[in-house]
Amino acid sequence: MNIFLLTETSSGCFKWRGDIPAKYLNRRGHTVQLFSSDTKSHEAPDVMVFYRAHFPDSVKLLEWSKRNRIRVVFDTDDALDLVPPDNLNYQALQPRLQIYEFLLGAADVVTTTTETLASHLRRWNSNVVVIPNSIDPEEWEPRPRSGIPRIGWTGSPTHFADLAVALDAIRDLQKKRDFTLVLQGICKESSLEELYEFLLARWGRKFFETALGKSIKRFMEKLSGVRYEFSPMVPIDQHPRKVCDLALDIGIAPLLDSQFNRNKSCIKYYEYALAGAITVASHVLPYSAEVPITAKNNRDSWKYKLEYALDTDREAAWMEQRDWVLEHRNIESTVELWERVLAGAGMRAETPQFSPMVGAW
Repeated sequence: MNIFLLTETSSGCFKWRGDIPAKYLNRRGHTVQLFSSDTKSHEAPDVMVFYRAHFPDSVKLLEWSKRNRIRVVFDTDDALDLVPPDNLNYQALQPRLQIYEFLLGAADVVTTTTETLASHLRRWNSNVVVIPNSIDPEEWEPRPRSGIPRIGWTGSPTHFADLAVALDAIRDLQKKRDFTLVLQGICKESSLEELYEFLLARWGRKFFETALGKSIKRFMEKLSGVRYEFSPMVPIDQHPRKVCDLALDIGIAPLLDSQFNRNKSCIKYYEYALAGAITVASHVLPYSAEVPITAKNNRDSWKYKLEYALDTDREAAWMEQRDWVLEHRNIESTVELWERVLAGAGMRAETPQFSPMVGAW
């Protein structure tokens, strides 16, 4: 197949839904290239894959594809219509929602990450296929552990409210247990204090009256009194190595229970497992469907589950979590789903449903 991808190339969304599948599709003999305005030297594609809703000209390009009988796939790993006002991307996304809904409805097939999100997307298109986000095992190499335990979080600047969920429990637990809290990737500044001062200087105190500003302010207040180590975000191609270098023993994935969050996937779980850490996550979708160690979103439950994770046989727990991820969320096997759907073969067939090991703890 000759596959064109219409996408940006700097985000985690591209990494999981574009870059990793493209690498393994190329290995299977397909030609995968990013679409650009300079396409005269290329043969017309067999399939055009649109990611999310980045480009205003997507509508024209989709119509061109239809006229030329080129298969159209639309992929999204988020319910963009449900993004909350306190999300960093909310304002920029609003003008693109019309394009998003058009692409959803007009595509020959929609691909997405979970059955929960697929059910939501079927209001626009009945032909939605689940292809799970899948790890590239070649990118991950756990580092040796030593010293006091390291409990950490890594992610993007869209999780201030989610992170705040676990901070009261972490502050309490630090009073009686010796561990290092590690935060990585929430901003490009060298410290969270620098981020706060930058936002204050640029937007003034009124910014902290907005939904996003309130969530950042609350996060900073919750973080007060917590001992932590901070590392800024890195380019997406450096992310796997950075997460491995953190040498986490326990990776946390706190998540508020909201419509938008329920349609996410368990990327943090997959990353922590391949980096050598066990995961403790909020007992909400998507984590409650796959992660074996989960906490209710209150102080006592998070304290209990974190302390349990500190005291358990972490090596055995990690190996079991890692093995599950490698069996069920590994691009080396799920690339076949991408191949089948992009080729137009069995696009309406049921995709495999994997049984998680939830309940092991």
